[in-house]
Formats: sequence, structure tokens, C-alpha cells
Amino acid sequence: EIGKAVARNLKYAYVSKSTIYRDIEKHGEQWLKWGAELDEHAPSIWERYDRSFAGYVSLLEHCIYELALKNNVVILGRGGNWLLQEIPYALRVRIIAPMEDRIRLVSEREGVNREAAEKILRFSDHERSIFLKKAYHRDWSHPDDYDMTFNTSHMGRDEVVKLIIDEIPARDKQTTPKAQERLRQMALAARVKSDIRTDFHVFIPTLEVVHDGTAIVLRGVARDLKQRKKVEEIARGSAGPTKIRSELHVRGT
Repeated sequence: EIGKAVARNLKYAYVSKSTIYRDIEKHGEQWLKWGAELDEHAPSIWERYDRSFAGYVSLLEHCIYELALKNNVVILGRGGNWLLQEIPYALRVRIIAPMEDRIRLVSEREGVNREAAEKILRFSDHERSIFLKKAYHRDWSHPDDYDMTFNTSHMGRDEVVKLIIDEIPARDKQTTPKAQERLRQMALAARVKSDIRTDFHVFIPTLEVVHDGTAIVLRGVARDLKQRKKVEEIARGSAGPTKIRSELHVRGT
């Protein structure tokens, strides 16, 4: 509700799970199906190394970067605070509330008793925490990963909304051409990575794709020379005129 209120007051676009799903669906209906099954659910040991999980996470990252490029957006969760940590004009906010307050809200919204509401919350928190840990290798509760953290037990919703909005002018001043170019570079790297990850002819669990400011850099260990060449071919097709520098190694060489 706070994110929606901020977006409404600023006349920003509000990016919810359904918004991201619509973007993911553009890459194929199978990804929408897998997204519904995998999104913020704890992956099994098999799923962590499965192509569908790796592909979905890469698509998720790509969509978040593309949405951020549009500027004037409020993005709800899904690791955006980590993906955009290099972007100085991105304001990363965390909202927390006492468990009792959350239980009461869920109980009212879902029409269930206190015990059922608590089980729903604890299961949801557990699943979301593990998903983010496996997808981004980060702990969602670490305070340094946010610019602002608000506890709604200490202040009302309207006050939180006002404090967030009051911070926006300072962030806008940091929307420099250099910062915007860095976001474009990161978005391009994410697109290249998602194009590789969603091609089931290749799968490199160790794959890294970054933009170092001069080129898209590929890192990881390929199964054989044929796989390495295929990954490089996909990257060149995805990156357009941007230079590709491959640092991929072939297993056993």
C-alpha cells in the first residue's frame, strides 16, 4: 500500500508482480508458467541448478533493469534493491512491521483466524527469503542494502509516504548522464545474460555477464569448445554493436 501511495502521489508507474509477469510473458508463455511456480518460492536442490530456475532469474533481472530505464517508477521487491545498488538516483526502501500487526492484516484480508494467518506469513517469509538468497546470494534483512528503512509500528503510513517523497528531489539531482549510462550498460548485460540463460541448447551454471564500461564480458566454464562458441554467438546477437569479450574457459583445458 505504501509503494502504491508513493507512486500515486508522484505520478510514477507502479511495478507490481503482475507488471513483471507481463514482461516475462513476452519471452514465451512457458516462462510465465515457470515464473508463477518459482517466483519467491524456495527452490529445491534440483531447481537451483535447473535451467528453468536460472533462466527465470535472469529474465527477472532483465525486466527490472528495463523497467528502471523508463525512470519514474516504483518497483516492488524482487531484488531490485541489489540490482540497482550502483545507481545513485535509485532510492532503495524497506518497509517492516511487527509480526502481530502483519498477522492481524492477513487475518482480516484472508478471512482466517490468527493461527492460520501466522502460518501463512511465516511460510511466505521463509520461501521469499530462500528464493532471494539463492537468486542473489544476499540476505534480504541486511540494513546496508537499503537507503531507508521504516517500521510502521513507529509511524503511520502517510508519514512514511511523505518521508519517501521528500527524499526524491535529492535523488533526482543524482540523475546524471554518467549514472544513466551505467544503468543502460547493466540493462544490456542483463539482456545478454537472459538470452543465453533462456536458450536451452546451452547451460553454463557458472556463467557471469557484466559490462565493464567498454564491452560485455562473458565469464564461466563451458562444457566444450562447441558450447563456448554457441554462447559467444548468442551474446554477439544480443549485444548488437557493443563489443563482446569472452573470458569463457573450456572444462579440462
